[in-house]
Amino acid sequence: MAQGTQQASWDRPKFTIDCVLANVGRQLTADGCVLERLEGGHQCGHKLTTPDHLRTGDIVKVQLWLEGEEAFIDIRLGIVTRVHKHWITVEVIRVSPNDRMRLKRFAMSIEEPAHIDHLLIRA
Repeated sequence: MAQGTQQASWDRPKFTIDCVLANVGRQLTADGCVLERLEGGHQCGHKLTTPDHLRTGDIVKVQLWLEGEEAFIDIRLGIVTRVHKHWITVEVIRVSPNDRMRLKRFAMSIEEPAHIDHLLIRA
């Protein structure tokens, strides 16, 4: 039973971070907001929350928007590695091959390629 509960948390993280890529340097930096998943009755939704509700080790989903693109990069699984004031560091664990290539292409378009496995998000 515990294994089923753990599986559910991987498939449906409690938190989603919706953000826009703001800067590409040595690290990808984004600006966004933290949404907490609500469950109750027949309706599911999200409420806006603050980064201090996140803890190191929390599993999150990230919707990363790139300038000039109509669809976001869907990071289906990320792990919070650090929370400091309004900054959140997320390790990218699961992203589709297509989205990974889009992100890599975007990161390579600058002089010094960024590491695409970690995001620094201001929320």
